[in-house]
Amino acid sequence: MRILLVQPDLAAGFGFLLAASPEPLHLEMLAATVPEHDVRILDMRIDRDLEAALESFGPDLVAVTTLTPEVYTAQSILRRVKSFAPEIFTLVGGHHATLLPQDFFLPQVDAVAVGEGEIMFPDLVRALAQGRRPAGVPNLVWQDRDGTFLRNRRCESRVNLGDLPLPRRDLTDAYRSEYFFLFDQPGTSVATSRGCPFRCNFCSVHEFYRGATNQMPPQRVVAEVAAVATDHITFVDDNFLVNHGRENVIADRIKAEGIRKRFSMECRTDSIVRHPELVEEWVQVGLYAVLLGREGGTDTIRQGVKKSCKIATNNQAIRILQDNGVIIWGAFIVDPDWTEDDFRQLRDYVSEKQITHTQFTVLTPLPGTRLYRDRYEELLTHDYSCFDTLHAVLPTRLPREEFYQNFAALYRQTDIRPYYDLVQSGKMTIQDCKRGKTMLDAMADWEQYLDKDPVPGAGQRATVSARHLEDR
Repeated sequence: MRILLVQPDLAAGFGFLLAASPEPLHLEMLAATVPEHDVRILDMRIDRDLEAALESFGPDLVAVTTLTPEVYTAQSILRRVKSFAPEIFTLVGGHHATLLPQDFFLPQVDAVAVGEGEIMFPDLVRALAQGRRPAGVPNLVWQDRDGTFLRNRRCESRVNLGDLPLPRRDLTDAYRSEYFFLFDQPGTSVATSRGCPFRCNFCSVHEFYRGATNQMPPQRVVAEVAAVATDHITFVDDNFLVNHGRENVIADRIKAEGIRKRFSMECRTDSIVRHPELVEEWVQVGLYAVLLGREGGTDTIRQGVKKSCKIATNNQAIRILQDNGVIIWGAFIVDPDWTEDDFRQLRDYVSEKQITHTQFTVLTPLPGTRLYRDRYEELLTHDYSCFDTLHAVLPTRLPREEFYQNFAALYRQTDIRPYYDLVQSGKMTIQDCKRGKTMLDAMADWEQYLDKDPVPGAGQRATVSARHLEDR
């Protein structure tokens, strides 16, 4: 069979594609499960000519992945596929499709995958190749001849990560120079675990994996690291250092095999504080940057999103990373209920802790999360393009314009001078620095946030000047 896997583009607007555009690792991993078939990947963030790909390749199956802000784009892609050739089997999967499959119960969708794709995909491809209906394929909701969507059994077993084939990164070679994560280009994403044992109410990870966690054994991790062609690797696990015994073995094996790479990863601060010696060991094998999900500058804010780490723990983790020369990318969540004092406290905190790279997002009840269920009645819109974590889909305590002006001011205060020091030290390139400046300039323009604001006419009632905020 000829199989086309599609990474959709985001809807028009601005966003974190300015800061990160990583390879579609989930599609590369899916492709690796069907080695006997002809598979291609179309990344529409870079190449938007879907019809040309359909014409030249002539796929039998087109599968599209999707996150919440990509829902409408994915629906459009599937509709275009069916318009091009109705006989092509269309499949959609990913986080949003798993948590709200009914959003894809549409004429242009033949099936919706729920959960981990590796469980479903080989069985589905085998059934289609043999001319069979997908009635026995696990983790699938599919459209019957009368338009009814039927749910197959949900498989309770987990993917054996130790047995996974290496991702088909060759399928994205043409796009490789365009991929970046944080401040590195080109880079490679590596996933060594799935799920999360914690229960932050804004996060869909534990919902998607139904509370289960799963880790790849060290020997399989090191095999993939050794096979990566780029100098830089980002571990995209939600908390890479959660199992210090495993991560210690991985570092030891990387060192023993003489693998020379630069690594970045996402970690929880409590994991860092419990095992600071692990940070030191990873620095020795190439760790240079860590993304910390900070969620707020006070314990009160963090309790509101069910984040268990305390501010004192966060501060200790920052000291450990800074003492080891690790770049910190601090990710902070802004609550729509914030006052100007809350914004000021966060600005002061970031400045005091000298966090070089900062990312600010708006607390967003993503569909499928507990926060979404708890605050559903408060939502100002159900337009998924607004659920990009840059727009307030909940009511704001401040007038809308004041909220966005304060939010943009968080980016405006970022001091880019330390970036140039990192260039001098070789930890960043001048191209990385320029890209970061482009992102900051875009995020600091508060009027851009009004373009998709769910409150009509919000831009006509500005009461706080951006200049006033800049001078604070």
